[in-house]
Amino acid sequence: MRKYCFILMLTTALAAMPTLIAQSGPVGQANPAQTADWSPADAAILMTAIENASADGLDPCDYRPLSGSDADLNRAALAYVSDVRRGRRMLRDLDSDVELPLAPDNDAALASALKDHRLASFLAEAPPHAPQYDKLKAALAYYRAIRDRGGWGQLPPDLSLQNPNVDLLRNRLTIEDPVLTSEPDADLADALKRFQARHGLSADGRLGPRTLAELNITADARIEQIMVNMERWRWLPHAIEPDYITVNVPDASLSLVLNGAEVLRSRVAVGKPRSPTPIMRAEGAGITVNPPWNVPNSIARKEILPKLKANPAYLRSQDMILLNGPLGDPYGLRVRWRDIPAGTFPYRLQQHPGQANALGTIKIELPNRFDVYLHDTPAKRAFASAERDISHGCVRVERILPLASYALSENLDAMTAISDAVASGETEYLPLKRKLPVYFLYWTAFPASDGTLQFRPDIYGRDLRLIAALRQSPALQVSANYPNCGRG
Repeated sequence: MRKYCFILMLTTALAAMPTLIAQSGPVGQANPAQTADWSPADAAILMTAIENASADGLDPCDYRPLSGSDADLNRAALAYVSDVRRGRRMLRDLDSDVELPLAPDNDAALASALKDHRLASFLAEAPPHAPQYDKLKAALAYYRAIRDRGGWGQLPPDLSLQNPNVDLLRNRLTIEDPVLTSEPDADLADALKRFQARHGLSADGRLGPRTLAELNITADARIEQIMVNMERWRWLPHAIEPDYITVNVPDASLSLVLNGAEVLRSRVAVGKPRSPTPIMRAEGAGITVNPPWNVPNSIARKEILPKLKANPAYLRSQDMILLNGPLGDPYGLRVRWRDIPAGTFPYRLQQHPGQANALGTIKIELPNRFDVYLHDTPAKRAFASAERDISHGCVRVERILPLASYALSENLDAMTAISDAVASGETEYLPLKRKLPVYFLYWTAFPASDGTLQFRPDIYGRDLRLIAALRQSPALQVSANYPNCGRG
């Protein structure tokens, strides 16, 4: 059926090649501003690219020209290139906290490629060319092959390493573990630890409920997970800067890349599901040493007011003051907190700088509309936990001192100066000499540095929303007439 769909598309496209008529149409909702004549050879090149769109997690039947006219071929090409290069707008707009630079339109570039007879290279350059994207593309093909072989069965809830049916676990792990594939008698507990590490779980070699749940996620679900992560890759600029910081929120990790090479990795703590860290790009402006914490009103209302009602001396115990409180009462000791209605807070709160400050001793300033930034924390023990979605949206960084030093000087030379500034106890702002971009991203499927594919929990439900939108899209409903179209 897939071959039939492709032949039908190609035959329709080559049947007629009239002079281009500028008009708008439904395919991809593209409205070409630049037009050009399509030769039969270029039409065949386009149809081949569209047929291969499934390798990028796209549905070839989304881009079928309505006819073989130049106008329809132009719209089909623009719709395909836009989706594979910039991502699908309706998916990007599902969440209001996505703010990444949008690539320019492709109208003029397509017209130029047709005119200069380089359509093949233009289409080949459209998808992201990051190594991580290429590995996800290979993983998509790998899991589709597993799916087509029947996938894997569900493991029973009472299974353990001592269970007589433990071969079920070995067979399940062997499907994804190259060590067991080449060494069928390799230690099963070690294989289970490798599986746990690849899924962001504590690698203890025990078959607990969370590990069992990850093992029982189907191959079809993994295919969808890979596809939506490829979609999010298409939201990024094609050319990432040589120097940048990236935070992978589901993995709760940070990476600093200088001159294209990673020089620092750190564990981080990210936003809770009810206060998620956004997907965005920001630019570092400076470093504040010994920062005060201006408590957001939402935190004051929801978290601090209940504590003040239970203990009127709470602010003093936390070295917090009321910036606009009663004269001579900075800690609000005379305020009748029990009389303040729940869900309100009439004052502005600030926590003094110091080791106990919620921001710790270092804050990397990132001007953005979400007011999200990188900072230190006095709660260091949280970094030892596998689950670190605990903040109010900002990102707490375990290795904040070397990160700040690299941001200031591209090496560790500034570490002593920052440490001395911290030791002074005074608040000081150190401007960055360059605007270091910081990307807050959401990868639930990604390759590790050694190339192994990693999966992480969808802590904010972003994957679920993308997958649901794809399943409900009109394109997938239309493709029901072609069973192989729209299939993961």
